[in-house]
Amino acid sequence: MVRLVWLAANRDDPEESFTPLAGIRPAPEPMAFSAASPEAIARRLPNVILVDARGQPEDAAAAIQKLRNDTEAAFLAVLLPGDLVTFDWASGAADFVVEGCSTEELMARINQLASPTETDPADLIRRGPISIDRERFEVRVRGDRLDLTFKEFELLAYLAARPRRVCSRSALLREVWGYDFFGGTRTVDVHIRRLRAKLGPEAHVIETVRNVGYRLSL
Repeated sequence: MVRLVWLAANRDDPEESFTPLAGIRPAPEPMAFSAASPEAIARRLPNVILVDARGQPEDAAAAIQKLRNDTEAAFLAVLLPGDLVTFDWASGAADFVVEGCSTEELMARINQLASPTETDPADLIRRGPISIDRERFEVRVRGDRLDLTFKEFELLAYLAARPRRVCSRSALLREVWGYDFFGGTRTVDVHIRRLRAKLGPEAHVIETVRNVGYRLSL
């Protein structure tokens, strides 16, 4: 059974404040941002922590950042459409839903996060038909080797190491290009476009998260 915690600015009843939760049993027990601590979270042993970031993305991101190193639970942010631009995607949220989503979508995302893809060895990552050999700097799709640049390889490997997790453009710039890179986020978009072209029929596995960044769907 998936164990959930509802984390919000106030301890309002989650099923009343977020209707897609209605009928889900057991209902997530609410916890306020101010009361959230690693110890309080640990006592509840959650698989997934639902973070109500609607209208207060900065406070929600700060709460996630405070807790992320002390729990193995995945964080699922609940956002308003306008929060997508201001939410800090480097805070540690694994995925998100937008207000107005269906119960079915919410549960699908919860179940995905509660049963994550098994992590591959660091030097070899397999995602569906795609295999990434870090030691040889080699990518194969259905056995055929792709001719990638170093940055294209690193970009794909970074996404593949975080399957189904949203990676913001700023996080990709920081982790793939490094802190000393002064280019804009358009650099990421250009490399994603080139990478998709080389992936050919498998290009769809790199999904665009509008106004945020990208994720690998496998």
